[in-house]
Amino acid sequence: MNSAKKIMTQQEQDTKKKPVSVPAKKMSFGGSGDDGSSKKAFILIALCVVVIVAISISVGKKYFQPQVVATVGETDITMDDMMYPIYEIESEYQQWDELYQMYYGTSVWDATYQGSNSSAAAAGATNAVGLKQEVIDQEIEYELLYQKATEAGYSLDDEDNAEIEEEVADALKGLSWLQKFQLNISESKLTERFEKRTLAEKYKEDKQEELNQEVDEDAAIEDISKKDYRQYDIQYYYASTTSTDDDGNSVDLTTKEKKALAAKMKALAKKAKSAKNFKKLLDDSEEDITLTDDESFTEQDGWSMVSNKYVKQIKKMKNGEISEAIIDDKTGYYVVVKMIDNNSTEAYDEACETAITEAQDEKYNDWFADEQTAIGVTLDDSWNDVTLGTVTTDIVTLEDLQEMEEDSSDASSAE
Repeated sequence: MNSAKKIMTQQEQDTKKKPVSVPAKKMSFGGSGDDGSSKKAFILIALCVVVIVAISISVGKKYFQPQVVATVGETDITMDDMMYPIYEIESEYQQWDELYQMYYGTSVWDATYQGSNSSAAAAGATNAVGLKQEVIDQEIEYELLYQKATEAGYSLDDEDNAEIEEEVADALKGLSWLQKFQLNISESKLTERFEKRTLAEKYKEDKQEELNQEVDEDAAIEDISKKDYRQYDIQYYYASTTSTDDDGNSVDLTTKEKKALAAKMKALAKKAKSAKNFKKLLDDSEEDITLTDDESFTEQDGWSMVSNKYVKQIKKMKNGEISEAIIDDKTGYYVVVKMIDNNSTEAYDEACETAITEAQDEKYNDWFADEQTAIGVTLDDSWNDVTLGTVTTDIVTLEDLQEMEEDSSDASSAE
């Protein structure tokens, strides 16, 4: 599937399909008592009945059978199947909607998407569109991997079954019978769903481990520079040359206040030279100066608290060395720095790990794309009519979710 193309199409779509109504034809019958005419009328009525029944069956199949939204191989994924995964994601994001409305003046569904789908992020999609793509992609992946797991003879053990039983109980907790009916879930249906998920995840884990062996890790990290990612670990005290007024606005300190603050920082630096513990130089009553005891920056990124000329000085410090008070009106901060480690490999190691993980993910994605082509995956146009944020939010409202959370918290407290 071309996710980027489908996301762009969904972004542009703003109309929904409407069912086509079939107008009934008006018919009148008249007769002169002639047997031939009566027979013709009877036949005509019978034909009408047949036509009406046929239309009824056709309409019934279209509107009362579960709507197919995707097909994976020979298996259909219907809208009934999608109700629970949609509920999962809608219930998660629905709880943030009030805050988004309050602080950003927009619904959480209309906010810019920041999820895991790179195509949606690149397209500037909304949460409604991006999360919708996530949920259908995930269901298709689960189905395909489940089929692969079944073919490979995967099975569940006692630990898996115990975890699934617990997951099912948690998923059903707090829902009324009507809500379960509307969401198309029950204990048996959720058990089957979670069993398929678990088998799919088991297969994916093994397949990923297998594919990882094909990744050239040296090639993945060859462009990562140890020099650029050299990390400096520091502790420091800082004071700002701005303050906040009663209206919450930032205002500069006066020249006199800045001089007093600079003198205080210089005294702190002098005290730090002979102190046994750099992190315990402030009195509890100190309000102008703050300690940060776990900070780091890299060679390529630098440090924004002070100007570049001071950054160069800090980089030259030995481990355990304490700086003089750095009075930097350009950045608006006065600092006293202690060097903890001037050659940490943490940032480099993390960059290498990220690059290798990305290469492994790419290997899996390529394999999965080939499997989709081989097995055949199609997405029905009916999926375009689904608008995330509206499917289950009236079935399980925000008030319902909050009540369920309160009940859960009360139960935990009582244990």
